[in-house]
Amino acid sequence: MKRFIVCNNCGGRISNLLEDQIELDFSGRSEEMLLRTGQYGIDNSGDYYISISDKHNLSYHHDLTRMQGCCGASVNGLPNLVCICKSAIGREVTDCCTAHYVVLYKKGITLKEDTTGLLAEILNLSVDDETKSQYEILFHFGEIASVLVELRK
Repeated sequence: MKRFIVCNNCGGRISNLLEDQIELDFSGRSEEMLLRTGQYGIDNSGDYYISISDKHNLSYHHDLTRMQGCCGASVNGLPNLVCICKSAIGREVTDCCTAHYVVLYKKGITLKEDTTGLLAEILNLSVDDETKSQYEILFHFGEIASVLVELRK
């Protein structure tokens, strides 16, 4: 079953669809992706890790000091990723001496399941992104019947 991560503040989706939960292994990884697209991991504190390619509706914090590191953002520091609602909920790590990943802090996010497969269907439609966003908003607010009517047109 596919899963996705949402912001607790606004309910917006902040990850692409995720399929495989993996055990996190940071050993010997520098300047390479920690996870492949579609994978996620959870650390001992309950924070979620995703591939940089799986972030959705996240942008960099306006305070550029949060992006500091040797060659990219380091593992240390304040959150450098914000949701579209401006909640600082994660950190992208791209420094040269570490693996590359996004960590989303448990207090600001929730993992959800696409139990009906409808979100996957919406995201795979061959329509413009604005139309997909409109369908996704309907999906988010439980208007599944409305989405199905639109998709069957």
